[in-house]
Amino acid sequence: MGKYQMSIVGICFAIILAEGYDLLLMAFAATVVAEEWGLSGSQLGVLLSSSLIGIGLGSLFVAPLADRTGRRPLSLGCLLFVGLSMVFASVSTSYVQLGISRLLTGIGIGGLVACLPVIIAEFSPRRRRTSMILLYTTGLPIGGIAAGAVAVSLNSSYGWRASFVVGAIVTLLLCVVVNLRMPESLDYLVYRRPPGALEQINATLPKMGLAPIAALPEPEPHSQGMKATMFEGRNGVRSLLLCSAFFFAMAAFHFAASWTPRLLQQSGMSTQQGISGGMLFNLGGIAATVTFSVLAVIATHKLLIIVSAIGAALSFLAVGVGLGTLTFALIAVVAVGFCMQATNSGLLALAPDCYPAQVRTTALGWALAVGRIGSILSPILVGILVDREWSPSSIFVLFAIPLLVTALLVAAIKIPVQPPMRTATKTAPA
Repeated sequence: MGKYQMSIVGICFAIILAEGYDLLLMAFAATVVAEEWGLSGSQLGVLLSSSLIGIGLGSLFVAPLADRTGRRPLSLGCLLFVGLSMVFASVSTSYVQLGISRLLTGIGIGGLVACLPVIIAEFSPRRRRTSMILLYTTGLPIGGIAAGAVAVSLNSSYGWRASFVVGAIVTLLLCVVVNLRMPESLDYLVYRRPPGALEQINATLPKMGLAPIAALPEPEPHSQGMKATMFEGRNGVRSLLLCSAFFFAMAAFHFAASWTPRLLQQSGMSTQQGISGGMLFNLGGIAATVTFSVLAVIATHKLLIIVSAIGAALSFLAVGVGLGTLTFALIAVVAVGFCMQATNSGLLALAPDCYPAQVRTTALGWALAVGRIGSILSPILVGILVDREWSPSSIFVLFAIPLLVTALLVAAIKIPVQPPMRTATKTAPA
């Protein structure tokens, strides 16, 4: 894999790191915001879910535009949108304004998280594709750790709004990087054939150490529409299973990512210990991605996802049982982060191989959109349960159930044999 392809993966990694910061920052600001505005558990749950609602909308309605207008312009537009929405959040003066700004942030992130794994898959050789996608997914938990560290550093001295300003600056700077360095996907240029496609391809190929081409290669033949390709026959069953797996896995993940600091505090820990628990959750996620990328060489994605989902269910049970003991509870939180990240990373790595190039981003966008419904509902549900005086232990135990369901759904998915991705096998050096 050449330096140029690695630079593309690096840009995608930087973007997801920044978006991980933007997405997870609210979890670390939640306690301060709730105290400042006197929010109930239900109101806080809605606030934590606002960005997730936006991600669902972005995945469903914005991400498919990448298959029509291109990966590059969509990524650039979404980054600009997220950066401006973070500025809006930093000047919010009410619960409603902050909720709207988080919704807008989510819409932009929703377009990005469906598009970036496809860019990486299309610029990576097949034998390294899984490792590159998994490396990319570490950006989300690293961004979460950065959000916690910045919140700890700035909240007491400058207020919670300062953390949002930092996120806005980084995201807007990435717009410049993408504009200068991000090429268009070769797969997109081949199958969509926009004006100047051949010139764009020939501008990219030498940077990858390959010779220019005289004419555009023939695209893979397809006569069906995107939705028909996704939902007809066996693809329909596969899409249903995949979308359902995303629903339950992301519901559990975003419950833990959003509510862990707050629930640890409600179980008797200090505010600092609660934030530390949230950072440990993300640290476990980073370790999971590294481990998963190594194991993916010797085991199938399906097996790794099934084992990870079952491990996550057991880890939630461990947190529920061990909340009375600080050290045990924090270790269990690391295990939750580890297994949850492995499960979700595995699903992201699995999804692109389920569909042909012309619907790849659209299909992943649909799966993520359905998953976001679960991620939206889970923080709201937890807020309601908190208001009804459910104990933190009972809530953690409850969320073991969707992970067991995830394991069953993934076990039922059958992966089709697809033609190799053009950029990964025909144009990218190993």
